[in-house]
Amino acid sequence: MIKSPLNYTGNKSRLLDQLFSRFPQKINKFVDMCCGGASVGLNVNAKYVICFDNNKKVIELLQTLRFLSEKSIVDRVEEFINTFNLSDTFNKGYDIYRKYIEGNNGLKQFNAEGYSKLRSFYNERALNTKRDNAVCLFTLLVFCFNNDLRFNSVGKFNMPVGKTDFNKSIRKKLTSFKYGVNNKDVDFSQNDFKILKDLDLNRDDFVYIDPPYLITNAVYNESGSKWDEVKETELLSVLSYLDDRGIRFALSNVLKKGDEENKILSSWIKINKFNTHYINYHYRSSSYNKKDRATPEEEILITNYDV
Repeated sequence: MIKSPLNYTGNKSRLLDQLFSRFPQKINKFVDMCCGGASVGLNVNAKYVICFDNNKKVIELLQTLRFLSEKSIVDRVEEFINTFNLSDTFNKGYDIYRKYIEGNNGLKQFNAEGYSKLRSFYNERALNTKRDNAVCLFTLLVFCFNNDLRFNSVGKFNMPVGKTDFNKSIRKKLTSFKYGVNNKDVDFSQNDFKILKDLDLNRDDFVYIDPPYLITNAVYNESGSKWDEVKETELLSVLSYLDDRGIRFALSNVLKKGDEENKILSSWIKINKFNTHYINYHYRSSSYNKKDRATPEEEILITNYDV
């Protein structure tokens, strides 16, 4: 499996087997809409892949990690590490940092000050190029809590410092990502789901979409760009348009969370007689699922074709 170095909200890396077993076996063009870290698009078996996300910074980061050489990325990250006095266990080992470690906090204490300065540097000062900005964001991603990529309502990166650094594990993910994009016909583009109506798609193509979930309490439903009933209805209308054209699609979503039900989605499924496949996974332990962690969720995959 090709691993993405972006641990984006709703990452589907642990669900790939369940998803792919329900995807068509032969796909010409694959559209990964709301791609996040692009775990699905990077691993799907298709001749051509295009990954869309509405978050400009996410797409710029994916594009930068694709086009820069791995050595260039590593060298630039290490420059940020040295400039902001962050830990470097890969090159210096772990022993020199042990005196700063308390309990289960890992490298958090050592990196707290430098990380805060790096985050302010990124949020308040534009670097020379988009690629420099993107690598700076990647460095923050490496050192932040849970390696999670998250912005507040005004577009500022707002994750707190984490416990780890640019270690062997994250470097392996970067290598894996570079292998994937170098050996796959894949593009990354900023756009929202409305672009699906304008794409040149035919019956051999396939669309997978993993939008924000209407009835969950993830952080992307607390910002100024909150996913609401209007956007949910617009999305389902676009998917109905694809269905009318004979374009295959699969939609990930949550139908129920506790006593709450996504009635818009439920009604749409019934009216169109789409297929519902239940996914065996939950996000209760995810960092972004801050509220009602113990409330059971009913995640599903909706398809307009028979599996």
